[in-house]
Amino acid sequence: MDTVFAAAIPITISLTLAGFGIAYYYLTTRSRERLALIEKGLPLTGLQSRSYLPLLLLLGVLSVGIAAGIVAGAGLTRLVGNQSYVYPATIFLFAGLSLVVAYYLLRSVTTPRP
Repeated sequence: MDTVFAAAIPITISLTLAGFGIAYYYLTTRSRERLALIEKGLPLTGLQSRSYLPLLLLLGVLSVGIAAGIVAGAGLTRLVGNQSYVYPATIFLFAGLSLVVAYYLLRSVTTPRP
């Protein structure tokens, strides 16, 4: 048990440092790009902040699909017995269906109407 914790500490530290490194690189690069555009006198229209609402909608629908897959897996486990494939199969099935639903929701929201 001690070896698991001993191995988890360096992995956690390195993943945290990698996350901070990626965030630092992204933020400094974005800042330099904006400063270069300001120095040249160009407008910052291409660098406007994007809306995260489509991403939030996608994650919400996907979460509901995964939850429905877990519930369906629990129901199927009672019907067919304790099979090892029931939970992963239902979770992936409902997650895939929820991504299809999210696609059609996003398409109907983002397409302009005449």
